[in-house]
Amino acid sequence: MQEHPDYRTLEERLAEWRTEILTRMDREDELSVLPSYPRVNLAREAGATVRVDSYLGSANPASADAVYYDVTAPAPAGAVPFASEDPDHPVLAELRRRFPLADVAGDGTDVEKAVRLRDWIKSLFPHHIPYRMPEWNALLILDRGSRGVEHFICVHYSVALVQSCLALGIPARMINLHRGISDSYRIGDEAVADPPVDEHVVAEIFSSEQGGWVMMDTDFDVHYERDGQALSAWEIHQAFADDELAKIEPRRGPHSLSFNAYGERLPDEDEFFATKLPAYYAHITVLMRNDFLSDTDGPVTMAHPVDGTATPILWHRGSDNRLQPHLMGPVVVAQPYTEVTPVLTDGNRRTGWASADAAEPHTVEVALAGPRLLGRAVLHWPEYRLRYHSSAVYRLETRDGDDGAWEPWIDVTDGAETPYSVHDAPTRRATHVRLAQPAGGGSADFPDRLWLTQLELYAPSA
Repeated sequence: MQEHPDYRTLEERLAEWRTEILTRMDREDELSVLPSYPRVNLAREAGATVRVDSYLGSANPASADAVYYDVTAPAPAGAVPFASEDPDHPVLAELRRRFPLADVAGDGTDVEKAVRLRDWIKSLFPHHIPYRMPEWNALLILDRGSRGVEHFICVHYSVALVQSCLALGIPARMINLHRGISDSYRIGDEAVADPPVDEHVVAEIFSSEQGGWVMMDTDFDVHYERDGQALSAWEIHQAFADDELAKIEPRRGPHSLSFNAYGERLPDEDEFFATKLPAYYAHITVLMRNDFLSDTDGPVTMAHPVDGTATPILWHRGSDNRLQPHLMGPVVVAQPYTEVTPVLTDGNRRTGWASADAAEPHTVEVALAGPRLLGRAVLHWPEYRLRYHSSAVYRLETRDGDDGAWEPWIDVTDGAETPYSVHDAPTRRATHVRLAQPAGGGSADFPDRLWLTQLELYAPSA
């Protein structure tokens, strides 16, 4: 553990923690009673902003081809990479042993097998908000759901279907849907916001017969067809965007019901499946990995194809999108895309930001609240898989004024693995600070990624 005397005292850490708690509880009127300290993180001052060059967790490809490809074959040029689960994973083997997946799926096409699995999973337990948010493990979900120990919702139905299909050798993945995107709604009011920003989670399976992806909604026990062809989530989106919902047909299973978020039955069944449920396909986002058994908390890229109606999305305020089971995974956290993110200066080192994994330079730029004297920079690096992923090569630069030239301030050419790096440097007057990592300058495990949890800037010591 790196030690740095004079960095932060215990009292300062306690005050920072209390400030964060009161802010999150909307009790900002109580902040004035907290003790103050002379050292202020200038990157967190009101009016300061942080701009980044890219996001690992948010991808907005201009073409759906970047995500709609056969993930069992080499990815085509320009595709968003997909991480697949090991088919020999012990949980998948136990899933096959404990549950009659092959018998349920039966013979026929991949779509026919997935439909039977979907119908069966939906029959095991009703839709209700769970007591807790379990890990994404179909063995746990099917076991506890089938015994009536717990209830689950759309994301858990989808996890169960995806991993059941994987256990039988059918490629499958998770899809997140949003009716709309907004940055001005309150948690709990997603369905009544303007526009409505509530979401739904479904799955897609890759049909070897059709040579493409097919959407399977286990929670509502339904998929959609057009001219006898089962549709992907993106094709449903296109029908919705082109006002052609009358040309697609819901294919409902025996346990298909219309209900609201509380599990209450809705009376307008036909209208719901014909128009209201497809409205959730206004925005479709593909989770570009299904290896949640092998990597239970690692970052996941959310790939959201963009077209004339689906505008770019930013996930989790630009975080690295590690899975958060208490949030059901990715849930109601999408907002309009921006290059500005508060994740690096919110005082929370449990979340972080990561650049795209691209073999090119990456930057983080802080626009300070005004001209400031700087003397210290502190960079906090993420812990992942029992290692700290600190960059090996990077430079901190400063600029005084919007039109000033960038001037070198701190250079690191052989950074060691460490939880945080404290840099004391010559006093510098600046309005902007930029952290620049050259191509390949990241950690040993992720050389093409710039990955941080917090960035702090301080005035020189008295």
